[in-house]
Amino acid sequence: MKPNAPEGDRSGRPADSRAQCNPHTSDRTKNRYDSRHILMAITGNRSQTSSARIRPAILRPRWGHSVPDTKTRTPRPMYRKPMKASATQGAKPTHLHRRARSVGALLALSLGAKPAGGEINYDLSGFGTLGGAISDQDFIYQRYIDDEGTINPDTLLGIQLDTKLNDAWGITLQVKGAPSNHSDTTWEPTLTWAFLSWRPTNDWLLRAGRLRLPLLLYSANNDVGATFDFARLPTEVYSVTPTPDVTGLSFSKTWLTDAREWTLEGYLGMAHTDWRFYLRDGFEPLLQAGSLYQGLDMALGGLVLSLRLDKSYWRLGIHHAAAQLDYGEVYTGYPYVEIAPGIGYYQTFEELPGPGVQTTGTVGINLLTLGTEIELPFQTRFVGEYVRRQFENADIGPDVNAGYLALLRPVGRLTPYVYWAGIRTTDDALNLFEATNGTRVPAYIPSADFINAAQIAGADFLAAQDQQSFAVGASYSPTPTSKIKAEWMHVRTGAVSSFVDAPAGEESGGRQLNVFSLSYSFMF
Repeated sequence: MKPNAPEGDRSGRPADSRAQCNPHTSDRTKNRYDSRHILMAITGNRSQTSSARIRPAILRPRWGHSVPDTKTRTPRPMYRKPMKASATQGAKPTHLHRRARSVGALLALSLGAKPAGGEINYDLSGFGTLGGAISDQDFIYQRYIDDEGTINPDTLLGIQLDTKLNDAWGITLQVKGAPSNHSDTTWEPTLTWAFLSWRPTNDWLLRAGRLRLPLLLYSANNDVGATFDFARLPTEVYSVTPTPDVTGLSFSKTWLTDAREWTLEGYLGMAHTDWRFYLRDGFEPLLQAGSLYQGLDMALGGLVLSLRLDKSYWRLGIHHAAAQLDYGEVYTGYPYVEIAPGIGYYQTFEELPGPGVQTTGTVGINLLTLGTEIELPFQTRFVGEYVRRQFENADIGPDVNAGYLALLRPVGRLTPYVYWAGIRTTDDALNLFEATNGTRVPAYIPSADFINAAQIAGADFLAAQDQQSFAVGASYSPTPTSKIKAEWMHVRTGAVSSFVDAPAGEESGGRQLNVFSLSYSFMF
């Protein structure tokens, strides 16, 4: 089914939840929100999140067993090979197995069930982006971008099947093909949505299954480049969300007046995701240099309140996650070990002598999200978002403040824009990074090379951030369901940036780079 897009609304805002769940929208709502039906076949509802990458917490590997490989999530043995399970032993179902069973059940219901007194209606739609990016530096930025160019950051293809069982019940399945979230070298298909929806009344929407989190303004449609004007959503903000999706339950309640529309959304569920570390020099023989992905299991919940008034939109969200790493525990800080007056080191790993590193098995993550889109004079739009991510029981780098401010002004089918974005680790965590990263012991100290390598690796595991970017770009809409985008972005790093894969022996801080992006996004 080809989505019909209006000529006059290219804001890219997620459509109202009642309008997006197309099988269950009343005539009153349809008439009011026809101007946002461009998203209906793609986004399905207003549940939102970002697929952007999130920076990891500190890993405490279980050295006597195994640690993740530098390129995959598969553990590699360190000191002894783990015992293989016998054929008679029952294998514990993984999150992939559980997800496959859930999807199979939804498919069976979607394709095999027939509602009483009516027919099942199917709507098949899709979206995609073909994009390229190149920088003027030889080091890697955002996993892929360097002076050789790449298509990985933006290119993707997605298919969505919306099934209307009756006037109240529906099923949505969505699959996306894009670069892997747990490898820098592979692409893979991902099940992004698989949920059952029930709309008992026009103002209530309940869903169960694999859902997109309602975190940021463009979370619901951040994969659908044809619905927003930015060539790439600001990484400083859209990388902060703990995970793009959750498997669980959600609700949405809307209150409508003559001038205002209030919506309260809530969710509760579980998620498995992968956080990326990058080790500049490694920590031989324990860890190799390069990228390392760590699996993370989370229990999440949150509430989001939004207000739509005329052509302006505001939203406030409060979210909490309890996270556990697959292969170890989270460090809550590094104790300082003094060898002699003026000489010492931080105990970043338990292999170093010291009082022992304080750890926690479960880390609490709190998120505060604020967002607004305001119509200004001369058809100019202001868009801004702010995220505060706080770690309750760990003094580490992912504890950040992030935000961006943007101005856009459509001129016919062309929409130029500018934005500023920034992210910075809190002072205590950033001070810990700078202290650890700058600590070295003299060569005459026994095992000095090992201790100094541990300082660098420990600093990398803090995943600290201190970066700003400025972008100028434009989008052009040849049709209501497609956009051509071009952007120049200038990036400056402060003390450190986990978005930069610094070469061995070098720092990610104190760098500048320019990124040029060109892309074509479409829906069908």
